[in-house]
Amino acid sequence: MRVAFYAPMKAPDDPTPSGDRMMARLLIQALEYAGHTVQVASKFSSREGAGDYTRQLRLRDVGVTTATRLIQRAETLRPELRPAVWFTYHLYHKAPDWIGPGFCQAMGIPYIVAEASYAPKQAGGQWDMGHNAVREALEQASKVISINSADTPCVLPLLDNPEMLVEIKPFLDPADYALARSRHESARKVLARRRAQLAAPSGGAAENKGRAPRAGIAPYFLLAGVS
Repeated sequence: MRVAFYAPMKAPDDPTPSGDRMMARLLIQALEYAGHTVQVASKFSSREGAGDYTRQLRLRDVGVTTATRLIQRAETLRPELRPAVWFTYHLYHKAPDWIGPGFCQAMGIPYIVAEASYAPKQAGGQWDMGHNAVREALEQASKVISINSADTPCVLPLLDNPEMLVEIKPFLDPADYALARSRHESARKVLARRRAQLAAPSGGAAENKGRAPRAGIAPYFLLAGVS
């Protein structure tokens, strides 16, 4: 299945590391691992963190224009090359999705959201426009994937059917851990040598008497299985 992926807060290839960027990348990897073809639909960031209404209007207009351009481009493609589903990651009032809902309506495809946050207390506040956009997007969604269970009580009432919300457990990319496991024995030897060096006194017995062990090394031995 061809998936149009969009992260309104931060693009997956944004140069600044963050948890949002990592989660976006992991979700893309998970979709690809499941056999889907994923394409980042847009790198446009709709986030406005200062409560500036004028800038929010500009961002909305840019988002709507971007959606129109993507629709026009998709309509020129053969049906098998068009996205079959739209997947938005991290939807909330400061970073609403101005692109996905309109694109899905025009193309007649499902709209899926992962990690949506809806806070009723934001109604009428500085981000009221984004707050309403999140509500409308969730009301349109075919599926909502809950990553943070704290979001569920406010998101669930917006869905036509409780079964539209799917909770998933936290996950990690196991590749790094598999690599570490393959180097387990060599890591044990290296850390054992380091432990021996740290344990060796640098001065006489009188100088080292009562001195506390150096901190910060024990967790590394624990991870490597050195005891």
